[in-house]
This record gives sequence, C-alpha cells and structure tokens, in this order.
Amino acid sequence: MMTADGFDEAVVGTITSYGRGESVLYSTEKILEIMMKRDGMSMDEALEFFHVNILGSYNGEGMPSFLNDHVEPLEFDDAGIILN
Repeated sequence: MMTADGFDEAVVGTITSYGRGESVLYSTEKILEIMMKRDGMSMDEALEFFHVNILGSYNGEGMPSFLNDHVEPLEFDDAGIILN
C-alpha cells in the first residue's frame, strides 16, 4: 500500500474496495490542517494544492484513498439562496 509522505497524522485507517484492493485512508480535513500549519498555506492554497497535487495525481495500484470530510460553509444571499 502506498502512503502520502508527511501526512501520517491524517491516517484514519484502511479501506478495501472492489478492483482496487486495500489502501490507506486519509482524512482530507486533517491533510488540509497539516498543510496550513506546517507549510503556512491559507485554506484556499491548501485546497488547491490538495486537489491538483494529491487527489489529482495517479501513482498506480495501491494508491491512497481520501475521505471527503472537509465541508466548506455555505454562503447565502439576503433571500436565503445559496451563493456557491
């Protein structure tokens, strides 16, 4: 199983999926927190880096899995309609 270097504190377990086998499962929220604290990134910078360089990469079989536990707050206009 592959791991994501520098993110051991974000591991939440392992997961087995059909066709992929077993992989390490990481918390997206914890990865973002690590990048903001360790690398001095803003939330926007950490999100972009995560999506492009971690989630968007393919490193072959056994690649880590990522739990989508990061929830961005919704913004509403005066009528209560979601702006995002």
